[in-house]
Amino acid sequence: MNYGMFLSAQGAQAQSLRLDTVANNVANASTTAFKRDLAIFQAQNTYDDSLGLPDEHASHLNQHSGGVTIQAVQTDFSTGPLSDTGGTFDLALTGPGFFQVSQNGQNFLSRDGAFEMNDQNELVTTEGMHVLSESGERITLGNNLKNVSIAGDGTITEQRADGSSSQNARIAVVQPESVHDLVKVGNNLYRTESTTTPAGPDVQIKQGMLEGSGVNSVSEMTQMIEASRAYETNINMMKYQDEALGRLLQAATR
Repeated sequence: MNYGMFLSAQGAQAQSLRLDTVANNVANASTTAFKRDLAIFQAQNTYDDSLGLPDEHASHLNQHSGGVTIQAVQTDFSTGPLSDTGGTFDLALTGPGFFQVSQNGQNFLSRDGAFEMNDQNELVTTEGMHVLSESGERITLGNNLKNVSIAGDGTITEQRADGSSSQNARIAVVQPESVHDLVKVGNNLYRTESTTTPAGPDVQIKQGMLEGSGVNSVSEMTQMIEASRAYETNINMMKYQDEALGRLLQAATR
């Protein structure tokens, strides 16, 4: 293969993945507590640089290097903007913590605190997943409640219509060993194979608020335009090199 064409194809592939990543960010610009992804580029050293021999030249095409690739797609876990909703079960986290939710015996982490109460008086997500307490159990609220208040540490206090009140469970807020261990599994959920620990006192729950998406639509659209143009440039370079190679072969056969 023509080496220049190979580099252009490599660049087009990298920009295509970047476009997919940015497009997913844009699609979730209004998703509660969504964390945007970043495509991390890595430049490949040329053959002589990789060997540390500036006068060494590749003897055949397979020894050529250079170009760029996508090293990884990383998630930006910066806290998004908080909005006041006034909802009793709308909860936002300040600081690097996660709620624990469960479905079909599987536990997941989430920053999305848009919760509700189901027909069994259980605290669940909008998709019906159970919100877990510090003890790892489902949270079941009482009957005839007048008000429910949730403290910064997750403690639930129930106030009944007869004027009495009592504390229920405490909502679990945890931290993984490293956010780099988290894997997105869809529906704003994360899975981790590492150990999780209770979040520190710097992580607080804000009742009546929700965390917004971490996506800046203007910035992401700018990146989408840049990636699209870079992709088109690489595709055009492949065409030009293919045409040049064709003309060279035609001239050689005359």
